[in-house]
Order: sequence, then C-alpha cells, then structure tokens
Amino acid sequence: MYYINENIKNLYRVKFHDERSGVLRLDMNENPEGLPKEIFSRIMEKITPEYIATYPEKDRLMEELARHNGYSIQNVSVTSGSDEAMRLIFHCFGENGKDLVSVTPTFEMYDVYAKMFGMNHITIDYKSDLSVEPQDILSAISDQTGIVILLNPNSPIGAVHAEQDVRTIIEKAQKHNAIVVIDEAYHYFYAPTFMPLIEEYDNLLILRTFSKLFSIAGLRIGYVSGSKTLIHYIENAESTFNVNNIAILFALNIINDQNLVDELIQIEKNGRDWLANQLEHENYNHIAMEGNYILIHPHRDSQLIVAELRNRKIWIRDYSRGILKGWLRVSTGSIDCMRKFWKEFLAIDNT
Repeated sequence: MYYINENIKNLYRVKFHDERSGVLRLDMNENPEGLPKEIFSRIMEKITPEYIATYPEKDRLMEELARHNGYSIQNVSVTSGSDEAMRLIFHCFGENGKDLVSVTPTFEMYDVYAKMFGMNHITIDYKSDLSVEPQDILSAISDQTGIVILLNPNSPIGAVHAEQDVRTIIEKAQKHNAIVVIDEAYHYFYAPTFMPLIEEYDNLLILRTFSKLFSIAGLRIGYVSGSKTLIHYIENAESTFNVNNIAILFALNIINDQNLVDELIQIEKNGRDWLANQLEHENYNHIAMEGNYILIHPHRDSQLIVAELRNRKIWIRDYSRGILKGWLRVSTGSIDCMRKFWKEFLAIDNT
C-alpha cells in the first residue's frame, strides 16, 4: 500500500463547489457587487496576450505594499490569498505535536491546518457577553505552544483586541519560543492595525487579504508581513510562482487608489449602518461590531431561514453549535444589497 499522510487521510473538509453567479452572495464576507465597473474596465484594458504569457513578477507589488505599510520589502511576501499564507506559516512553524492556541468561534481553516500539521488545537471560548478574557489566552501559552492565532477583528463575532493585551500575549509567546499570527483580513473595515509591531517583535506575523474590502476574492491574492527572518523562511516554502499576473495587476492598481479604498469603505459602512438600523427598529437581537458582517438572531429556525433565502437566490450562513447556535451571519454591502436581503428576510421570518 502506498504511503498516505495520516493527518491528511481522515481530515474532514468542507468543499465549496456551488455555482455562485446569479445570487446575492452574503455568506462569505465578499463584496456582493465587486469593484466599480469603471475601475474594473480600466484595469482589464492593461491585460495583453504578452502580459499573461509572462511568468509573474511580484517584486513591484511587494515594494508598493512595503511603502503602503511603512516597512522594507524584506518584511512582506505576497501569497495566493491569505489562506496560502496561513498554510505556509503552519508548514514552516507548525511543529507536529505542539499546541495551536486560538479563540473560538473563529475562522475554520485554523482548525483544519492544525489537524493537517498534527498540532493540538487549544481553544479559548468567548463568554456569554461575547467577550474573551486576555488572561485566558495567556494562561494557555506554555512551552508546548507552537503558534498563537489572534484575529483582529475576529470573524464571526467582530470583537477586537486592545494593544496592551496583544503586546502581553506576544511577549509571553516569545518567552516560550512560539509564533504569534494576527489575522487582519477585515482591516480597512476597522482601521486600527498591529502592523507597526512587526518591527518590535521577531515572533510576529500579520496577514492581510485582497478578498474582502478590495473585492477580488476570485483572484486569490493576499500577503504576510513580519520580520525579515520569518519572511525569509516563508518564501523558502513558497512555490516558485504562487500568484498570477492578473491578481498582481489588480492588487497594484487597488492599493494605490486611495479614492477607491475610501469609496469601498463608505459603501459598506452605509449598508451596514442601514441594516443595523432596521434590525434595531424591529427589535431584533443582533450584533454589529467590526468587520463587514452582522449577526442576527431570527424568530424562526436559522436553518429554515437560510434554506428559504437560498431558494430566493440570497445566500447567508448560520451556526449550528457553540455560543452562536441559531444565529445568522449576513455579509454587509451597499444599501441596495441590504434592502434586497431585508425585504426577503422579513417575509420569511415573520411568516
């Protein structure tokens, strides 16, 4: 019998093979409308047969990201979405048998990668008031810890971490030779960042993506920032050409267009505020912290709501276990998108 990695053999994975065109996509925190058409068309005009016949060159984008974030090009590596950066971090620093520490609920792929690389996932539960105690995270860090994951804001709840708490966690992890990863996928929806700390701590990595605010999830591009040494190890583990030319072109044009960034931020904020106001007016129990999503506790069964909305070509998600059991999560976009969701949601939930 041929060899099979035991960590992979029985790993449970959820695959996403559904046709996503023609629906209002409010289930995965994408921009449901995408980039403004004039921006999209302007960038597409730059794509030539020669351009896509050439192997990708990431250096110009990494230079722009370094300038954008105020550090050196040696502090950044561009990856195929931040998801690849996560995998590379586990590949480089996820020691078999060591502990991964994170809060729960959180982004599901961290648990998948922990299992894939033979790590023990130690989870810190959110409390009933949807807060997490920093001391609980600190208490879980020991010589057995390999990686600590912090999301800021955290999906799906939207909670954020205070700087002093983060510094204390990084410093304790440092004493135990553990890496700290801060996932800032929802940066720009929430402006504060821990990016400057990479120049202070040699065990810190920060993830960013172009899939959320920047609206190019389909192109799979993101990046990881950290000390020159950590980034060097990550680049050692990367494939030779891990990001395609079209993704690089879009990323370059977006990161330098502050007017576009401001416009995208405002469109989502207007829609999120509008939906939150409707929920407040109708006395719905809801959570609207940080990030482009709102949690709603419906009157009827959450699975029924999801199924009925799906029949109407509106996709959201719900939670079947844990502290969020019975809650819905709705990705937020423009007011027009939120109006469409709200009309159908009310019709179903008030039946």
